[in-house]
Amino acid sequence: MAGNDGDQMSNPAIQVEKLIRQFDKILGDAGVVPVNQSIAASKKGNHESVLDYLAKTLESMSFVKLQTKYPQVLELIAEIIANVEEEPYFNHINFPPLPSVGHSNTDDLKEFIKYVAFIREAIQPLIDDEVGSNRRNQFLSAIDNKKKILDKGFFYEFTDGDLKRIQIIINELREQIGESELFEEDHRRRLLRRLEALQSEMHKKMSDVDRVWGLVGDAGIVIGKFGKDAKPFVDRIKELSQIAWKTQARAEELPSSSQNPLLESDSD
Repeated sequence: MAGNDGDQMSNPAIQVEKLIRQFDKILGDAGVVPVNQSIAASKKGNHESVLDYLAKTLESMSFVKLQTKYPQVLELIAEIIANVEEEPYFNHINFPPLPSVGHSNTDDLKEFIKYVAFIREAIQPLIDDEVGSNRRNQFLSAIDNKKKILDKGFFYEFTDGDLKRIQIIINELREQIGESELFEEDHRRRLLRRLEALQSEMHKKMSDVDRVWGLVGDAGIVIGKFGKDAKPFVDRIKELSQIAWKTQARAEELPSSSQNPLLESDSD
């Protein structure tokens, strides 16, 4: 069955396409024309389909090297078939009968290649839809991010020095959290994810600094659980919040000497 790709479930067609790329690599390494290359060649030439193209070209190919990879090929073909037959996502596609397997490895390999070529062409529209959808989502997300930053012309602007210092603090926090024995594994993962999200979103101009203030809440929890043992962690969170406060105060046209009233009384 198709599985995870990173943190999200991948389109089943993309998963099958990855398996086909593995199959193509085996073919290429053995001196046999890969399926994707055959599909491209069939479209360039005067051929009714890729199967028509393969019927005319497979006979001229040498399968001596590929035969040594027969067990590996067999396992890969079985995985491809399992994916397309067991995944409801493909129910609307009419797939060909299973490849014929007989006493000749060479004949089997030719059948496998034709079968994979058919599968690859059949799932192409699904792959195109997925890629197009992802690109559109990325495009819309980029537009949305720009709108947030612009937000009628209002934004918070960090200095280059502030940004550099923030990156250093985040890296120090990541190292401290990763090495500390204070945190349970789930808590450690949550904190590291927060830091990763903050680091990826830090820009010179930002529509808000909510992620920084979210870490202040985490610092309070850590103090409550671990007391002074958490001081190195809390000190860096406090420094981050001071930078965020000064940046916000500047944007709101407060005096440059203004201190955050929630932090200035904290002497620890």
